[in-house]
Amino acid sequence: MRAHNTQYELSPVMKPRNLIISIKPQYALQIVEGVKTIELRRKFPTENIRGGIAIIYASSPICKIVGYARIEDVSNLSIAKIWQQFGKAACVTKTFFNNYFSGVESGFAIALSQPVKLKIPLDIKDLEKEEVFSPPQSYRYASERLLQAVEI
Repeated sequence: MRAHNTQYELSPVMKPRNLIISIKPQYALQIVEGVKTIELRRKFPTENIRGGIAIIYASSPICKIVGYARIEDVSNLSIAKIWQQFGKAACVTKTFFNNYFSGVESGFAIALSQPVKLKIPLDIKDLEKEEVFSPPQSYRYASERLLQAVEI
């Protein structure tokens, strides 16, 4: 009898994971406006992420959740391939790109679609008081309470 890899067999039927991603304000706003369709990361999870929601948290000085988008795909590629395939959609300069990925040989390109810009961004102070949210350094899995607060 053949051994089964339970994790592999369950992954396709598991519900996609949702994340909250901390992003510099200029890029966060470009994402929710549909201009920036690729988010770049040095590290990022890949299991059960496709089809999930990326909640967009604009870091300091805004410090608010400004919207969300669907995670279409996550590509783990060499730095050269990321720039070649996704540089334009990432909306960053080559200098910024090279500085960001300095010291690593590969990275992640997160393809985002169906962006939604919140009419009224959610203030982090209000969410912290209710113990719904604390800002991540890079990303964090989103709780059901946070999804409800964002009204997803």
